Order: sequence, then structure tokens, then C-alpha cells
Amino acid sequence: MAKKRKKSKSAQKAAASATEEPKAKDEKTITVPKKDAKEQKKARIDGIVMTLYPAVLGVIFGFVSLSLFGTGVAEEGEVMTYPWYFVMTLVIAITFYIQKFTYPYLKINVDEFKTKDWFYVEFIAVDLWLVSWTLLLN
Repeated sequence: MAKKRKKSKSAQKAAASATEEPKAKDEKTITVPKKDAKEQKKARIDGIVMTLYPAVLGVIFGFVSLSLFGTGVAEEGEVMTYPWYFVMTLVIAITFYIQKFTYPYLKINVDEFKTKDWFYVEFIAVDLWLVSWTLLLN
């Protein structure tokens, strides 16, 4: 008895495509424009800047928070202290406006930013602020 040979994957695909019905002319195809090498390089550089800049801002605000607000907990002899969530709200607002007005100087088009881009840069800034402030408090 002879063994049956299995068809290769390419042969199986060819057989499957031969049995499929041809596509209707009414179906729309979506074409995505390809970026040339220069645009890809600029997008990569912009992505690096959009990651490093809010990270540096977050670390700077960690040091500023330590010097201005201390621990964020009321201690004896202090007249008023601000809770951590108030400080976080300030950091979010200030870093947002700093980035909004300084990105054009870094040759990044802020008008093309979508909501997810702003969430991305703000998350990085707030995350690094919280990590640096926490490390400085310990």
C-alpha cells in the first residue's frame, strides 16, 4: 500500500483560491498610502521626542513637588498642606500646557495630535512624576 502525500500549504492555498468565487466589482478595497523613508525617519524621531520630553518633565515635576509640597501629608506646625491628588491635578494641567505650547518649537505638529496622543504623553509625564516623587520621599 502506498502512502498518500500531504499537499504543501502553498498547494492547499492555490486549490482553495481556485474554488473561491471571484470578488464582485462592487466591493471596495482600502489602500493605505505608504510613507517614504524620509517620513518614516521623521515619525520615528517625533515618537522618541514625544516619549523623552514628557518623561523629563515628569522627573522635573517630581523634584518640584518635593520642594514645594513635601510629603503631601499635614504635619505639626504646618499651616496648610495640599493633598497628593491636588498636586497630581496641578501636574497634569501644567505639563499639558507646557507640552502644548513647546512641541511646535520641537517641530512636532500639535494640530495632528488626537486624544490618544495626548493621553499617551500625559500618562508618561504623570507616571514619571509619581515615580520620581515617590522615590524622593523614601
